[in-house]
Amino acid sequence: MITNSDLDRYIASIPSLPKVVRDCVKALNDGDLVAAANFAKEDKALMFYLKDIVNKPIYGFRTEIKDANQLFGILGLGRARQILQAYYTKLISPTKWEVFELNSQVFQEFQADLMVKWGNILSFCKNNDSEVLKTASIIPAALAAAEAIFREHLETLNVLKSQHAFSYDYILKKTTGYNFKDIIIQIAKKWELTSKSVEFVELLYEDEYKNDTVEYLKLLIQYELSRPNLMQSGANDLFEFDSFANEELIENFYKIIEKAESEANS
Repeated sequence: MITNSDLDRYIASIPSLPKVVRDCVKALNDGDLVAAANFAKEDKALMFYLKDIVNKPIYGFRTEIKDANQLFGILGLGRARQILQAYYTKLISPTKWEVFELNSQVFQEFQADLMVKWGNILSFCKNNDSEVLKTASIIPAALAAAEAIFREHLETLNVLKSQHAFSYDYILKKTTGYNFKDIIIQIAKKWELTSKSVEFVELLYEDEYKNDTVEYLKLLIQYELSRPNLMQSGANDLFEFDSFANEELIENFYKIIEKAESEANS
């Protein structure tokens, strides 16, 4: 089954960020949306991804966004940083999914839904921390990582899951001593994410209540993974969180989600 050497090889195989992405991130950190747009124009793959994500229904734009300056101007600094970070995950996403019954379109819709709704939740919480906003965009990296890590052991994996109903996280933990929290954190560090982003991911796995924001992200991840296409893919079996959300928090969560989805469909 999976060994520590498999994990080491996987982490080593994760590409560093392309220079144009680094330049774009620096421009955003300097508050220069025009410069960020100009850097993005230099990379066709990056621009294709950004336009594809931003034009998903969940963003609610009435007309197609085609121009880089328009795209960055509409998004603003926070959202632009968030989507650029989501592009990092694109760099490790497979062209063909075998472990999970997914495709690029479903995966990118999952990314887009997470990012937009997480932004809405943080607005509700009056949380303007850009590092916390970016956290949701790194979560799908766990899905891409699971695909890569388990692909070479697909036959054994299917036996374990069919006979014992073990989760992916449980199997990884039992065979290597690591879980997907550890994998996400390793990826985040390789991509030079801030310590605050890394610490927020760690809080998701704590066995006690930390704060409402953490509980909202748990609910959001579980909500998005419960959608029919993701349930069918098996991706909903990836994360294991202990929930400490109270009734009021859960009620507020569904109000936020209902409003976001209503606005996207109107």
